[in-house]
Amino acid sequence: MGLRLLAALTLSCLCGCATARALSAEERAVLDADAAPAVAALQAARFDAATSLSKDALTRHEDNARAAAVLAVSTWRLALHDLATDALTFAASVATSALMRGDYVNRDFLDFAVKRADGRLAEVDSALARAEKDPGFSLELCLACWEVDWNRNGEVDERDRRLLQVEVDARGEELPDGDPRRRPTFRFDAADVSWLRAMVSFQRAALAVIQAWDVDLSGLATNRLDSLRLKLRDAKEAQRAADLILTGLNHARRCRQEVLAETDDDREWLPNPRQESHALPLEVDDALFDTWAGVLDDVEALLRSQRGLSAAEVAQLGDHQWETPPGGFLDVGALLTHPTDLEIQTEELQRARGRQTPQEMEEALRRTFGPAWKDSMPPSQLPSRLLRMRREVDQGQDTLERKLRYLLWLN
Repeated sequence: MGLRLLAALTLSCLCGCATARALSAEERAVLDADAAPAVAALQAARFDAATSLSKDALTRHEDNARAAAVLAVSTWRLALHDLATDALTFAASVATSALMRGDYVNRDFLDFAVKRADGRLAEVDSALARAEKDPGFSLELCLACWEVDWNRNGEVDERDRRLLQVEVDARGEELPDGDPRRRPTFRFDAADVSWLRAMVSFQRAALAVIQAWDVDLSGLATNRLDSLRLKLRDAKEAQRAADLILTGLNHARRCRQEVLAETDDDREWLPNPRQESHALPLEVDDALFDTWAGVLDDVEALLRSQRGLSAAEVAQLGDHQWETPPGGFLDVGALLTHPTDLEIQTEELQRARGRQTPQEMEEALRRTFGPAWKDSMPPSQLPSRLLRMRREVDQGQDTLERKLRYLLWLN
């Protein structure tokens, strides 16, 4: 759990892209010195000070990549912190509604929280766009050294200190307490910025989906969740979600190319197969990068409605194989580009899955997705990639954790 959160938080630190001229040594020295107070504040987890100092530095030199990176980090942390708080508040209102059998859900509050988070993430992306203009960008951070009350219990306790530590080595063996390898200092460089910009795009896409549909929670009042209704609120937000995902895929592709092109080897956050200086226990090889490229192509083909998700293939990803799997395809792109009201027949889908009756499952899926459910489409390769990974795990050729990293670690 700590490693996944470490990955998420570190994404906020990454910057760089070779879209502008390289700075001279004199120019870089001036800009780095001007950004030094903001960097020091960030390294000490003084996020408010880091925000203020980085903005001051950018006022003096708008092309200061290191200051822009600090601003991106502190803004991203604030966005995630407040969004998590707002999510807990909203979840509490949903739970109260279920308990009291009433409607205590404040949807206006949810709109406010989502729009505020999206606005801040847009600021993060804007700061990164400024930082990526410097192909020689670098920033050193020890994330596990931050003294922060992450669990918000009023003190920095042992759970907070261990949250961002590297817990295992490359062989999967737990590192002993006090081992300096638990608290590495990463040197984030220009090849990493596209990865973070991809993550920000995907996060904003998720927020846009929340804005596009309104979930009918009335069933909670009677504890009847045989179906879940999603009423379309804003078709433009659904389209924006699709656009943001495509933008994120482009950033991810650029990240992959830049990482593969790296020739240095200095405390890498995301190494290529030739780099050995990296603290995180991620075994990197050519197959991983090939799978990364394939997944990006698969997702784009789904978003552009060039391929669809085969119900037959998705059904076989479960623990119990279907003798006669259901047919049909989900047009993922149509869900966002031509959105409609959705009614997920949860009880009917579970019943059909339990009985493994393909015709009943097909009809339930058709009623659920409406025009986005197609009788025939060119099948996406994504389910078959997942099935291959599952089979390799079952055959002992690899670990489940490593296979999941194919999709989770590389966006």
